[in-house]
Amino acid sequence: MAIKGGGTSKIGRNKDVCAKYRLNQRRSKNKMRKWKKIIKKLPDNNKTCMGLKSKIRELEKVII
Repeated sequence: MAIKGGGTSKIGRNKDVCAKYRLNQRRSKNKMRKWKKIIKKLPDNNKTCMGLKSKIRELEKVII
């Protein structure tokens, strides 16, 4: 039985896609979108809600 080599074909395959992801700051924007959905479900006087709102403001400063 022949032994196959390889395993290196994956290196650099998604390099362009990953660069665009970082450049567009998708991770931060996705976090903000997720937190905003959570805030809608929480009552206004909830401490968690206030903490998430402050985190969203911090992320918006970084993105903009």
